[in-house]
Amino acid sequence: MNIISFLVTYLSVAAVYALLAISMNIDYGWAGIPDFGKAAFIAAGGIAAAIVATRIVPPLMLHMHPANPSKLSFFTYYNGKILPAITAHPIDTWIVFIISILLGGIIAAGFAVIFSYPAIRLKEDYLAIALLMAAQIVWLFLRVYTPIMGGTMSMTLPSPSFKPIARALFHSTSPSAIDAAKALFLWGLVGVFLYYAEKQMNSPFGRMLRMVRDDEYAAAALGKNVARARLESLIVASFLAGVAGAVYVLIHFSSVNPDYFMPDLTFFVLTLVLVGGVGNNIGSIIGALLIALLYRASYIFGTSLGFSWGSYLYYMIIGLAILITIFVRPNGILPEKPVRTPAWDVYALVRGKQPWFLRRILMRGRGKVNTGEKSE
Repeated sequence: MNIISFLVTYLSVAAVYALLAISMNIDYGWAGIPDFGKAAFIAAGGIAAAIVATRIVPPLMLHMHPANPSKLSFFTYYNGKILPAITAHPIDTWIVFIISILLGGIIAAGFAVIFSYPAIRLKEDYLAIALLMAAQIVWLFLRVYTPIMGGTMSMTLPSPSFKPIARALFHSTSPSAIDAAKALFLWGLVGVFLYYAEKQMNSPFGRMLRMVRDDEYAAAALGKNVARARLESLIVASFLAGVAGAVYVLIHFSSVNPDYFMPDLTFFVLTLVLVGGVGNNIGSIIGALLIALLYRASYIFGTSLGFSWGSYLYYMIIGLAILITIFVRPNGILPEKPVRTPAWDVYALVRGKQPWFLRRILMRGRGKVNTGEKSE
């Protein structure tokens, strides 16, 4: 594998991880919700992609009968007729993608309401347990209920065709040009996620979530509905997770299998946020870039060792990365930054300097706090 091919593949994987990390940062980083059910919300994207490819697009676009993954004739019919018919037209693959990300987000938002509502008013510990059990239930259900995605039999999905994009950008449809177009498209999605997350973080909604996270009793005393705030943050984060889940199966894997959504996926995504910086969207992206690099490098190095455990070297390195982050940078590579409101700009314009509390926050992030400084 040459260095260019390695970098393009690495950037594509890192972009998918970044999408997942941003969704986790909203509910865990902003609202302080230990979302241990993130794998279930990501699985919603896989469910949507499987349903769209087998039951919606065939009668809607191809004028063919839907395919039922639970039947023995499914793979002959789906792989032999439906899948070639979809991939023969690039526009059809993009229709599958667009419908899947929208439906995946809607299903994930519904999951958030159903799974969190019984425990949303309780302490974070109980909510974390409820969400963790929800992820386990969704994973087991998808394994045993074959009509959705065929159970444990992997089902190939029609990945969106990047040939038109590669032809328009690079005037070539070579594999390297297609991979580069895919990486650019994925990072474009990351840019959209980041823009939305930053706008929400600096909005009254984002500030309310931080208030609830830091002191829910003070938030309740100020008239904020704590349970509703948590539920809204879960819905927003889960919608993005469902969109990212559809990207995860359609572009990253080009297939779907229930074991892609095992509960340990939640803690992998949580690692991205912890390493990058809890509450910082840019930090989540940096964490995704770092962990993706460690994953690719450790897997290549581990498998080249010739030992049976070589492919598991990645897990040891990730564990070491978490420990180093906890001891060296407890708040992550990029700690949470203060929310900047228009009032601060007005203050700086009138007084010619930043508010005193903002300077204290910035100095605290650098480890330099002047306790003798007085308010203005």
